[in-house]
Amino acid sequence: MKTAVRAGLAALLAGATVLVAPAQAATVVQRTAVCQDGDFRGSFTLRYEASGTSYHLIGGITTSGPYIGDSAGTIALRISYRSGTTVHTVYTRSVSTTTGSTTFAMPSGTDVPIRSFGTAATTFDNGVNSCVATVQLP
Repeated sequence: MKTAVRAGLAALLAGATVLVAPAQAATVVQRTAVCQDGDFRGSFTLRYEASGTSYHLIGGITTSGPYIGDSAGTIALRISYRSGTTVHTVYTRSVSTTTGSTTFAMPSGTDVPIRSFGTAATTFDNGVNSCVATVQLP
């Protein structure tokens, strides 16, 4: 009886310690583009991951400047992709800024098909100078 109980416990422990291989995690990709007009400079970094047949956009961060005194600038982000001759816009946002950094969090479902030509174009404007930094997917 003792042997049967020990064998049962050993089998139970062996079953409990079997590890299941974790699902393969998606790799987060980060791409940066810069632009400049005179002394004014902008930088945009986009974060995304390839998931199935799409690039799932996670978010982005911009840095730009200089903003002198009370001058306010704008940062406009447009993410789109071309499929054949049709251009699809999946996200747009424009914000006013007087600081050097802005963060964009993408809403759930902001995806670009992998088999398309996708871009994330950020227009920086400080009221005097402007430039566009474009990140290509992939």
